[in-house]
Amino acid sequence: MEEKKEIEFSVWMAGLALGIFALLVLGIAYFTPFSLESLTYDCWVHKRSGLYCPGCGGTRAFFAVLQGNFIGSFFYHPLVLYMGILYVVFMFRGIIHFLSKGKYPFMKFRLGYIYVAIGITIVQFLVKNICLLLFHIAWI
Repeated sequence: MEEKKEIEFSVWMAGLALGIFALLVLGIAYFTPFSLESLTYDCWVHKRSGLYCPGCGGTRAFFAVLQGNFIGSFFYHPLVLYMGILYVVFMFRGIIHFLSKGKYPFMKFRLGYIYVAIGITIVQFLVKNICLLLFHIAWI
């Protein structure tokens, strides 16, 4: 049981480190002339085939979240919002766990989170490509 708590704590600390790193990168991008958009690249699959890959729109969705455009982020790639919400809930539950001295547990991992993420990815992939092929609507 103690080993499980150590693993949960390690995962939470890794999430905290990831959040701090993200804030550092955002701070650098905000206070310097460096642009995060300069790190993006064209999708190889979309460039070659004309179809959207399952990840197409993810980077734009991430940048939309950073700009506070949550609706735009959802349309670019809904998985980014889903993962962001999971991250915030996970970190919040960890804080509650520490403040309550263990009275409230860490957020439990459930395989359903992965299934939902896969489902979101498949649905957005199909919707974007159906819109492109049948209705000639370029999503991105």
